[in-house]
Amino acid sequence: MRLIIAGGGSGGHFFPALAIMNEIIKRDKGVEYLYVGSDSGIESVKWPLPEGNRRLLCVKGFRHKTMAEKLAASFLLAGSLFASNRIIKDFAPDAVLGVGGYASFPVVMAAVMRRVPAAIHEQNSVPGLANRLLSRFVKKAFVSFETSTRYLPAGKSVNTGLPIRFRPHGHRDRMQGVPAARTILVLGGSRGAHQINGMVMASLKELSDIRGRVAFIHQTGADDYTPVTEAYREFGFDAQVHRFIDDMSAVFEKADIAISRAGASTLFELAAYGIPSILIPYPHAVSDHQTLNAREVSGAGGAVVLPVRTEEPGPLVGALRGLVSDASRLRTMSDAMVRWAKPDAGAAIVDEMMKLSLKSFGKAEACTRE
Repeated sequence: MRLIIAGGGSGGHFFPALAIMNEIIKRDKGVEYLYVGSDSGIESVKWPLPEGNRRLLCVKGFRHKTMAEKLAASFLLAGSLFASNRIIKDFAPDAVLGVGGYASFPVVMAAVMRRVPAAIHEQNSVPGLANRLLSRFVKKAFVSFETSTRYLPAGKSVNTGLPIRFRPHGHRDRMQGVPAARTILVLGGSRGAHQINGMVMASLKELSDIRGRVAFIHQTGADDYTPVTEAYREFGFDAQVHRFIDDMSAVFEKADIAISRAGASTLFELAAYGIPSILIPYPHAVSDHQTLNAREVSGAGGAVVLPVRTEEPGPLVGALRGLVSDASRLRTMSDAMVRWAKPDAGAAIVDEMMKLSLKSFGKAEACTRE
């Protein structure tokens, strides 16, 4: 099979695409792939695979732009549709998968117009405008959250979960061998989250009585690195503070509790590692989708959700203190995260794309996982 995967721009779109491509490479059974992304996205600078498997389009988004910028983006979209048509003609894919982001729309639309079987993957609980439009024309819509299905055409949705970059070595029992200190991982995305950083700093004084029972690993982003580092030092907490963490799998292996935003990729990674979480959804997310993401995980029993716009440390102090002191609850929440996780999402999507290709073209042989 020949497969085009299109999308990117942000890590939330690119990393799931990368996980799907790594699944294809792992199989090594004759599946050829081509990734089409944006020349201004993360995929233009962080590309770990052979250069021949990547094409970049000049395409921009429309959200939060001036009228002049939207007009310029419209011209770029027209050009990207023409370029996408050429890419599909040259590569001759058996199927096309859009994973969201600027480059997804023109490539999937070009595939639809050329009658190439196409599908989309929606990362968040509330699909964006582009995926809602594309869902009318594609054969399948893969979703990460069950909530997404209410926004998409009936009969097209397949809940695969979200492909993640790395896998845990095994599920750690958080009741066995209770450690001297619980490791708390604080995340706000790759650039940090000022709201979360401020809440943690404000909480440290009130948490002084459990100082010897907790240790922090904190990704602050560049702007808050110095004040966060100084706050931990002032109140005497054991803390590893990073502007950015390159090896996330290593810190996921260590973490007992996470304090985090509720972006889709982060939630599925935390779930795969069985990490009980205190979630503070990003207050400016489109359609407040992070709150809906968080509620699904909370409903499964794996997370505590704090108010979106909370600034006061009280709710965080109460949630953290309760988890640190209750190992049985930690294990229950950890087990719930593992049950909710879908670590084989990448494999499931590749399998579905294989079926879509075979069904459309009547080929006799599939490259399914063993």
